[in-house]
Amino acid sequence: MRKIYPLLFLLVCFLFIFGVLPKVSAVTYTADFLTFGTGARPLGMGNAFTAIADEASTTYYNPAGIAQLTHHEFNFMHATLADLASYNVASYIYPFKYSKKSKRMTFGISWLRVGVDDIPITGIPVTTKAIGPNNRPYVIDTFSNTNNAILLSGAGHLMTLPQDITIDVGTSLKLLYIDTYRNTNAVGGGADLGILAKTDPYKTTAFSIGIVASDVLTTKLYWNTPPASKYGEGEGETPHTETLLPRLKLGIAYHQKLAVFNSRFTLAADVDTRNDYEFHTGAEYVLFELLALRCGLDGRNGTTRQMYFTAGAGLQLRFVTGAAFHVDYAYQSQPDLGISNRLSLRVRF
Repeated sequence: MRKIYPLLFLLVCFLFIFGVLPKVSAVTYTADFLTFGTGARPLGMGNAFTAIADEASTTYYNPAGIAQLTHHEFNFMHATLADLASYNVASYIYPFKYSKKSKRMTFGISWLRVGVDDIPITGIPVTTKAIGPNNRPYVIDTFSNTNNAILLSGAGHLMTLPQDITIDVGTSLKLLYIDTYRNTNAVGGGADLGILAKTDPYKTTAFSIGIVASDVLTTKLYWNTPPASKYGEGEGETPHTETLLPRLKLGIAYHQKLAVFNSRFTLAADVDTRNDYEFHTGAEYVLFELLALRCGLDGRNGTTRQMYFTAGAGLQLRFVTGAAFHVDYAYQSQPDLGISNRLSLRVRF
């Protein structure tokens, strides 16, 4: 009976957070780069990954998921957004045993960067005259507009319930840094808390449920007061604070092994209370533990509610030692931002 108490405590905490969330679900664009997702595999599945969370990018989706990983793992992703911004993500997972009974903890670190570099600052020789052949613009300097996040994650196994249902818990600390024009910048931080429950993955049919309380303690961004620039800009500006209020993500996943082609099929769905609820669905079909095919619908709710189609594929090589090598690709098309292509490289050793 005592083993049930920690689980009940966690459920009470999540229910308390969930009771507060309906009051704070208004549309917000604060630190919007944190909604882009990480990894080509999750994006190919419509970002429905809360209940799967079985690779290094899960530090972003559900920190409890890294407790499933028993090997060191490195994940790198690159994408170009709207043919303008560069989006890069690097993640590393480090599992270790901390007792003679083979009890294990897993730590992870991820770095997300979205940026536009080498933006020119231009001027004209004579500011009182119109631009013309004898008064052409020239480049004074350049600057970068970047959004950065570092995620420090830890997870472990909490308990095993009857019917071989395992419960893992984890947390991620988020450190945020945004740098814009004229040394205007913001720093901030927050935390996510996750739980993952799953049935025996070695059986023919398996289920998993993931719950994540994002920004559980409220995430704040503190903007500085930039000094007036040599170009006469910046006077009168004041510092301010932006806030990301707590929100909840709930995910479910169904896993089925198939005899044909030695394959397996996964179907997943997520709901996120961000921006008055956003929905994500996705599917993955893996043949011969070699080739993966994916598709999904990625829900976004801004000025309008949209469901964007995503697709992807992956090639994976697994070894008897547990090591593995994965290359994943994902495609997404949005009317306003155009086509987004993401490429990920995963190495497990």
